[in-house]
Amino acid sequence: MAKSITVRFYSVGKLAAQGPSLRTTLQAIYDLGEPAARQRQLAGGFVCRLERLVLEPGYVSGEMMRVRDTDLPCEVHPDGTRALGIDVPIGDGVAFCFREADHTLAIHYDPRVLSPGRFNDYLVQMHHAGQFVMEPVMDGDALARFQEQPLRKLKVRLARPQNLDALDDEAAPAGAAIQAMGEAYEAPEITVELSMGRNKGSLGLAAKAMVEQFLVLFGQGADVRSLHVTPDAGEGLKNEDINLLDSLLSEKGEVNPASDAPDDVYSATSAFVRLKLDDHG
Repeated sequence: MAKSITVRFYSVGKLAAQGPSLRTTLQAIYDLGEPAARQRQLAGGFVCRLERLVLEPGYVSGEMMRVRDTDLPCEVHPDGTRALGIDVPIGDGVAFCFREADHTLAIHYDPRVLSPGRFNDYLVQMHHAGQFVMEPVMDGDALARFQEQPLRKLKVRLARPQNLDALDDEAAPAGAAIQAMGEAYEAPEITVELSMGRNKGSLGLAAKAMVEQFLVLFGQGADVRSLHVTPDAGEGLKNEDINLLDSLLSEKGEVNPASDAPDDVYSATSAFVRLKLDDHG
């Protein structure tokens, strides 16, 4: 049965220069033994584990599995619905492939299963020495326009604004203010707009830094619903909006596993992820 998937790309760096590589970190976790030994609860109701690991010269690939034993779906029959007829947890997986030459990670992007941010959290909890920064890879043309031109306007819309603790540096004040508003007014969604209006000039560099922080959060699975910027194109030229969420490098397609068996699903998905990583070599 055909399955639609999205692959996104991340540049992976080490927080500490002397820290272990991603290969070493994943190998240490996998060497813990049976899959159950590699299982960890990251948050309430959120359990995951490294299910598979494949080591090749220059490449590290595998699968992360989210394990669920609550909020299970029901069986659907012609005459109605019934409780799922199993007494063991269920799971969904995301395949990944890391190219060591340029430190690029390609991952099946499905934040409902496991976001890149959760993946990073898992690595830290399972092997504390392995601490990494994962930044989404962006389309070069859109990023160049954003970085090179002064910024006239930005508009960001976020759901669940209470979860903005990861923002730092220039973005921290905005994150704290948005988070405080979300908590104080119990708002599930907030839109923030900064603009020069009819005034000449441009927004400060800190505004650009904030935009980049929101992009990183979005790439890691945060619920950023929209992120539009309007660069200053120059005297006499029209200023055009850029939807920066569209500028994150991603590939969409379909995979056709030979069956619903976990090995077949992983084989088809991992092959697609590797193919797209090689396309952007």
